[in-house]
Amino acid sequence: MLKKFVALATLAMACAVAPMATASADPYSPKVPTQTHIEVVVHGPGKPITLKVSASANYPTPPEGDIAIQVSAGGSAARNARALVAAPVFTTTVHFVDDVVSVEGPRLPKGTYLARAALSPDDTDTFLPSSATTDFRIGAGTPDQDDNDGLPNTGGPDLLWLLLGGGLVVAGAGGVGYGRRRTASVAV
Repeated sequence: MLKKFVALATLAMACAVAPMATASADPYSPKVPTQTHIEVVVHGPGKPITLKVSASANYPTPPEGDIAIQVSAGGSAARNARALVAAPVFTTTVHFVDDVVSVEGPRLPKGTYLARAALSPDDTDTFLPSSATTDFRIGAGTPDQDDNDGLPNTGGPDLLWLLLGGGLVVAGAGGVGYGRRRTASVAV
């Protein structure tokens, strides 16, 4: 009983001596971050592209606003920064309200391009603006130009991991079978 009393007294003194931390709310922004989405559908060289844009937010109602779309000639990742500054090949602005907006773009020759979409929300008190970029290629390497009927590349380094995983499964099954057979013969 004395040990319990001493433990309780020690706990009470520790609470009295230790400073109590005050509770406070973490700082936060009352504005909800948004995400802009852009998808480019390529139909081949000399044919118009289709741009599909939308926006989303972690909020019960999706953000509404204007989405500025810009397509620039691009190349490697190093040239993408210059493509954003260079004169765009195509520019338009659409108003987004809850559904994906499809825009028919220009007819582009073979090459690598950069598409950018930037959302300017109507309700700036609730939502933050956002933007997204995507690279796309017209010509060599596009699905419409290949003669493989749209089948994905099934070779390469991923096949090695598949074979290695299959070998490990077979080795594990063999080890379990050997272990069970061995214990069964010892028990008899």
